[in-house]
Amino acid sequence: MQVYADKKPSVSSVSCWNQIFHNRDVKVYEADNYYDYYKVTAGNDRPKYFFGETAWMRCQSYVVDKIGMAGYNVFSN
Repeated sequence: MQVYADKKPSVSSVSCWNQIFHNRDVKVYEADNYYDYYKVTAGNDRPKYFFGETAWMRCQSYVVDKIGMAGYNVFSN
């Protein structure tokens, strides 16, 4: 069950990261137990985390920077 957090949760407090998008070497994950908390991995780069009510928008922008226009499909569901 997902809950809303007042401040950015620690990465270790996430019970599971569910993959919601992948294209080439970019993968986007959503936290299993928090709303609006995303992780993006891109190749050998360190994972980047996004949290908050604009997290989806910042996450999508980051993915578009990495892979181009195909990144706009991250939240198309």
